[in-house]
Amino acid sequence: MKLRTSLVLMGLFFISLVHAENFTQGNTDRARALIDAAVEAHGGEALLDDLQTLIIEQESVNYSVDQSRAAEPPWDKSPGYGIDAIDLENAVFVNTANNSSGGFESRNRTVINGDDSYQMNLRAGTVARIAEPDFDTTSGPFVRVTPALLLRTLKSREANANYLGETSADGVDYDVVGFSMTVGPAISLYFEKGTHILRRSERVFPGFGLVEYRFDDYETKGEIPYNRSFTLYLNGDINLERTIKSVRVNEPLDALLEVPEGLVSIPEAQPDPLSRQELAEGVWLIGGNGTYAMFVDMGDYIFAAGGAAGIPDRIDLLREVVGDKPLRYGMMTHHHFDHVLGVPVYEEEGATVIAATAHERVVRRAATSGETLELQLVDEKMVLEAGDRRVEIIDIGPTAHTEHLLVAWLPEEGILFEADHFAMPAAGPVPPAVSSTKTFAAAVADHGLEVKRFVSAHSAKPGTPADLEQALQTKEYQARR
Repeated sequence: MKLRTSLVLMGLFFISLVHAENFTQGNTDRARALIDAAVEAHGGEALLDDLQTLIIEQESVNYSVDQSRAAEPPWDKSPGYGIDAIDLENAVFVNTANNSSGGFESRNRTVINGDDSYQMNLRAGTVARIAEPDFDTTSGPFVRVTPALLLRTLKSREANANYLGETSADGVDYDVVGFSMTVGPAISLYFEKGTHILRRSERVFPGFGLVEYRFDDYETKGEIPYNRSFTLYLNGDINLERTIKSVRVNEPLDALLEVPEGLVSIPEAQPDPLSRQELAEGVWLIGGNGTYAMFVDMGDYIFAAGGAAGIPDRIDLLREVVGDKPLRYGMMTHHHFDHVLGVPVYEEEGATVIAATAHERVVRRAATSGETLELQLVDEKMVLEAGDRRVEIIDIGPTAHTEHLLVAWLPEEGILFEADHFAMPAAGPVPPAVSSTKTFAAAVADHGLEVKRFVSAHSAKPGTPADLEQALQTKEYQARR
């Protein structure tokens, strides 16, 4: 009886293995057949392989979804202009971007070219070598929005591709293939049935949500179709509209690799590891990779300011110096989605989250349980006092960046923590002030805050009033030439 049972189980096991093998093989075969058809529809493998350099000039309109001055739609819109260029054979990538959005004005160029890799700030007039250039990471965003490059990449990585099924969207039927690029989350490509042209793609970012890409108005150049328009959606809301102004194929990139005359060389950009620095007794700035939070020992508990990425790691470093002292308050500076990522972390710590009254909906939405979140709302000012320690949470908005901005002000220490308005560069001169910096400086003056050190959610280096004044007085590079 036991033998018969064992044989039956072995038979079932064998059948399940055969079924799994057939399913996996069938899926792989279908994915590869679809990839071959899509590659052919986008010019064919030979032409895509011959695509060595590509230069695309574009204009765009950015919709600041959850990044506008107000916490509710309609979202702010801002123009942009850029040139992306890639040399696939030599692993060279250039991005030039001119943007004005959210109180920031920027003109930047990034060159990834082996040992001759640079980051240029054409507004500040500086150039820095890139210590660890990464072609795949830096060029990835361009590849993901350029169908010809996506198809070429998909073909080279078809071994990790899977057929995800059929679907319909906006009246169009699609076959869907998923695969992983060298860097970043897996991406799903939607190929129109019949034509096999790439019309849509999607990726899911933990903490941010669903990012959708739409490719339209194809035009053939050199027998390869290129989309003339591109739209990006974030969680269903339109985020970016781009119009392709020109496409240049297999032209040299030499002119784009040149460093303009007159730029000031500054030390090369270095990795920004996680670190902890004590600003004053019991006051720490902890962070890395461009995001920081400030923690203040209030005696019986800890107050935290800042909700950008990486809060768990920052709390771990805090625990090394404060032990298991409870973290009672976590302050959100403003409502932008990258500055409320810390809400569920503070929630798990059992802390009360502090936010501007106008940002309640956004903060509750960011929480694990918005209905039960312990939330302290601030209209104008809130004060925490314990012994000799005093922390004032002040709404100094509006600014060019946001209508409401909470800062953490330590009057005894003269320390002011803020986000997105005045961040000191890691190296080099203080850049010219952008609109958000100018309005921030005016707000600080209006509130009569006698600041000794400005501490930013995006810099490891505190600034001084002299630094702020220098930013306000410095002219842009183009105006200085």
